[in-house]
This record gives sequence, structure tokens and C-alpha cells, in this order.
Amino acid sequence: MLREAREALRDDRVIPFYQAKVDLRSGDVIGFEALLRWHHHRRGLQPPDSIQAAFDDSLLASELTDRMIDRVLADVGEFNEKGVAFGRIAINGSLADFRRDDFADRILGKFQRVGLPPTLLELEVTESVFVDHLALNVERALRTLVAEGVSIALDDFGTGYASLTHLQQFPVHVLKIDRSFISRLDSTDSADFAIVHGVIDIAHRMNIVTVAEGVESENQLVRLRSLGCDIAQGYLFSRAISAERVPAWLRKWAQDPPLWLEAATDRATADPPTRSA
Repeated sequence: MLREAREALRDDRVIPFYQAKVDLRSGDVIGFEALLRWHHHRRGLQPPDSIQAAFDDSLLASELTDRMIDRVLADVGEFNEKGVAFGRIAINGSLADFRRDDFADRILGKFQRVGLPPTLLELEVTESVFVDHLALNVERALRTLVAEGVSIALDDFGTGYASLTHLQQFPVHVLKIDRSFISRLDSTDSADFAIVHGVIDIAHRMNIVTVAEGVESENQLVRLRSLGCDIAQGYLFSRAISAERVPAWLRKWAQDPPLWLEAATDRATADPPTRSA
């Protein structure tokens, strides 16, 4: 895995694919998450899991993040030239990135060099970065980014070791509810429904936006809307697609909304979603 990651970086075979994030009230696409993919000379396009060990290596993890940001900024520049309204782009930051005290400066420097505002970025971090011994580095980096308009998302919420106090200590704007909870919303198990309901309620009381990951069915969509979830992403909306396909996909979404979205909107209108003040 380490060798293949080094070779993919050397040969510029690391690229972002984009998965849409949809506002569950309006049906509008409000942004995308940039997901790492890489090309293997025999096996073709590969997911990040195939080089998972590289994300535990401080040097390689930082190089992968840097390459992703560079490629995303290049794509964003092309979107702007074509007049494509794409919203914020979310990029994942690993624990290894924060081991270097210059992480925030590196990100902001890249945006400055290409003349794009950092407000276009949403940085996703997992709960593990909050409980590491580098928590002070993490807090300093996040507050530096937030001061420049970057949004911070806490990914895979509910699966790690972070406590609710971290939502007070660190600047978090978005909670991403892990797909493991969303996948079980199709069942009659009230425990998962209660967990998702509780997370959404707590987030809203703290003025934090909620995003459901891995939404794959209409039933999940309807339940999430009834709970007042703000945003969702998953195969029900779109798989991750290449940058070249994003403009056409957005045009199609705007011109021809899927029938299930119209049906879900009609049901939600008849039975408005509950949301805590």
C-alpha cells in the first residue's frame, strides 16, 4: 500500500471524485465532498481503502492531502470559468495532517496562490483528531481556518470517542451522521431512529448543521426529513463522479429533478418535519 501510494503520487494518478450534498428542504445541491481516487495501471480506478496504510504514515498522508487540495482547486477554477455554481467543496483532513503545525497555513496559502476564497472550503475531520495528544494543534489550526471563512465538519459522528464537550471546545459547524446509523433507518429498530433523532436535536440546539451520510433509499430520505435533518449525501442522489461530469450532472439535476424528490417534498409538505428551535 505504501509503495503504491508513493507511485501514484509520483505519477500524478491521485484525483478527486465528487459526491453531491443535497439540501433536504429545498432539494438544491449545496456542495460536494471531494473523495480520493487513484488510478492503478492494471486494476483501473481505485478507492482510498486500497492504500489505507498510507493515511497512517505522516509524510504520505500529508502529501495525499496536499495533492487532493491542489487538484480540487484546479477543478474549482475550471468550474468558475464555466459558470458552474457548485457550492462548498468538502475535503478530508487526517490526523497526520495536524501533526505538522503548518496545516492551516498550507491550506490558506494554496487558496491565496490561485486567487480563490477559502470560504469555498469545508474541512472534514474525524473524532480521532480531538482526542489525540495534538488536540491543541488541532484547535489552533481549526480556529485559524474558521477565521478565514472555512467551514469545519465533524465526520462519522457517533462512532468514535469524542464527547459532546468537544463540540463546545472546537469550532464545529457541521455534524455528519455516520452511514451505519442511516443504513438501519429502514428497519423497525427504534434505537437507531432514536440515536439519529437525538443527534439532530442536539446539533440544532447548538446551531450546528446536520448531514446524513450514505442515504440510499426513499424511506431513509423521508425519515430524515421528518426528523429535520438539513443535508444528505449518498447513492440515492449520486455516486461520486469525476470533475468532468459535474457540470452536466448539475444541469440535469436542476432541469429534471428526480421523481422521488418531488414525492418526498409532497409528503413533507403534508406532514412538516419537526425541528427544535
